[in-house]
Amino acid sequence: MYALYTKQENPDGASFQFLKESHIFGCNVGLIPKLLVEKAAGHSAPCKWHLPVSEILADENQTFIIDLKPNNKNPDRSLSLYELRDVWGFSDPGWTPAMIRLRGLVVDGNPTVEDSTSFQVSFKPENKSIYSFLYFDGTLMDGQLHGAWTPPSRSPTNSVLLWPRVLRHFVEVVNDTTPQVLGELTHALSDVT
Repeated sequence: MYALYTKQENPDGASFQFLKESHIFGCNVGLIPKLLVEKAAGHSAPCKWHLPVSEILADENQTFIIDLKPNNKNPDRSLSLYELRDVWGFSDPGWTPAMIRLRGLVVDGNPTVEDSTSFQVSFKPENKSIYSFLYFDGTLMDGQLHGAWTPPSRSPTNSVLLWPRVLRHFVEVVNDTTPQVLGELTHALSDVT
C-alpha cells in the first residue's frame, strides 16, 4: 500500500495522519512519474535524475509512506511502514532502473502502532537510510514520459538488472548521500583497484 500522510515533526520524531491512498507507479497516477515530469524539462534517455521526495512534499507538510506488508493476513500482523525520502533513476531507452531511499518508521512492528492511519514515532538512527531498487517500464524523451511507467509484469525473475554504469551511478549516489553506509566497502574497493 502506498499513501500520502500529513507529517508534523517534533524534536524526537514525527506524527503522521493518513490523507489518501496513492501510487508509486503509472504515468497517469504514480507519484514518481508525476514529480519526474515536473523536473525533467528537456531530458532524454540515457539520463540520470534525482527526486528529493521528502523535500518536495514537505512544502505541503506531507510525506509518502509505503506499507511493505499490506497483504499480511496474519492476525498478529506487524506493520512495516517506511517513509519515501529520495528516488534516483537512470533512464535508458525503454526502461528506468531506480534506487529509493527509505526511512523505517515502523519496522516489523517496532514500535507498536495500534492505528496506522494516525500514529507517532521516534526516529531511530539505524532506520534512517534504507535502500531498495525497482524499475519502471518507461523512460524519458525530450522531457516527456514514454511508456506506462508501471512495474515489470510478474515473472520468475523480477529483479532489477544493473549493468556496470548504472550500478556505479547508484554506488556513487549512496556514497555521496550517506558515506557511512559504504565507508568500509569503498575503502576496501579502492585497495583492490
